[in-house]
Amino acid sequence: MQEYMNKKLPLGRLLKSSLDYCNQNLKLMMVFVVVNYIICALTAYCWKTFWLWPLLVILYVLWGGVFRYYFAKKPYLHFSSLFLSMIPSTKIVVLSVLVVSLFILLPIVVLFVPILPDDFMKSYAVFLQKSMQETDLLDAIINVVVVIFSPIIFYRPMMAWVAALIGRSGTLRFAWDKTKGNYWEFLLLAISINLSITLLYNGIMLMGGSIYIALIPISVLVVYFNIVIAKIYSFFFLS
Repeated sequence: MQEYMNKKLPLGRLLKSSLDYCNQNLKLMMVFVVVNYIICALTAYCWKTFWLWPLLVILYVLWGGVFRYYFAKKPYLHFSSLFLSMIPSTKIVVLSVLVVSLFILLPIVVLFVPILPDDFMKSYAVFLQKSMQETDLLDAIINVVVVIFSPIIFYRPMMAWVAALIGRSGTLRFAWDKTKGNYWEFLLLAISINLSITLLYNGIMLMGGSIYIALIPISVLVVYFNIVIAKIYSFFFLS
């Protein structure tokens, strides 16, 4: 059992096999890309309106169906499994929010240390205020922190979400146990996903494109990387 739980993720091989799978099922993958693009484009258009939430629900249902299709679990739209999958997905969201919130609040804690000199406290308060106002810098730092912690708070727990979708054990502890010893492999995956999407988005925006144009190649990447996640789940839990 210990040997099985310490399996090393062959990320390079799974990336290639995921690409092969997409090529072999190209027409269907393109359907997923188009549907994902339409929903994401509508989400961007309806941002900060009531319609954002129904669209997010539709997107959730779509990807639940995609994973059930990949693992040949009929019916592909199984609402009982989707409902059960909300348990691990909610835990993942809460865990991610806690980590990000803790990081944001951590610099403020210094202001409540009574033994620090007043001059330092005033200078630090001014520095902190200016830093917090630098939205782009703050967002970039938060993004880096999220990527660093993502193997623990997102990618490994995501295996529990996939498991719940296909009717298997959806506990986060079980997912962590099965995938332990693979922090660097999951971190490399997180960097690959984050970097490829960020470069595509920023590159298209710098060339004068819009978010709706950027969402086209990003939707392709989203479909591909979700197939990678499915392959990773198969490697740890089904092989």
